[in-house]
Amino acid sequence: MKIRSLIFAFVLPLYIALGLQAEEVGLKVGEKAPGFGLMNQQGKEISLKSLLEENDKVALAFFRSADWCPFCKRQLIDLQKNLQALEDAGLKLVGISYDSVEVLGRFSDTEGITFTLLSDLGSKTIEAYKVRNEEAKSGKAQGIPHPTIFLLNKQGIIEAKLREESYRDRPTIEQIVAAANAMD
Repeated sequence: MKIRSLIFAFVLPLYIALGLQAEEVGLKVGEKAPGFGLMNQQGKEISLKSLLEENDKVALAFFRSADWCPFCKRQLIDLQKNLQALEDAGLKLVGISYDSVEVLGRFSDTEGITFTLLSDLGSKTIEAYKVRNEEAKSGKAQGIPHPTIFLLNKQGIIEAKLREESYRDRPTIEQIVAAANAMD
């Protein structure tokens, strides 16, 4: 009985802490999105301010890497295949990762990606949006985000946050479109 109580006393707080950590990834719905100025896959600087000035709704899709992450590559290709549905929902789609401009350019050219991919070398924007994966502390994964999609309105307010618990799973096109349509 004593052992059972001790196990419960240690496991329950750990379970709660891990659950809360998973829920707290990323900025919250209703918060103002932090500004940024990042280079796209062609080496042109793109700011959040310019994206919001030109579009009523912006989807910021944070992904791990277009270089080595097969789940990210599949997600980006899927987003490209369904780009028209996203645009029909009024979204301007932008991908953000810690990859270099060269990596993003090569991936875009190889896979025919036409939407904007932004290079966040140093992961400052990833950190500002509170999606940095703190478990990846060294090696090539250092600085990667938890895959997360933020939908912003014209004023830069986060109206939706879409993410899955596992980095292998990503929000579906249907979920993204439904969240975008709910913004109207």
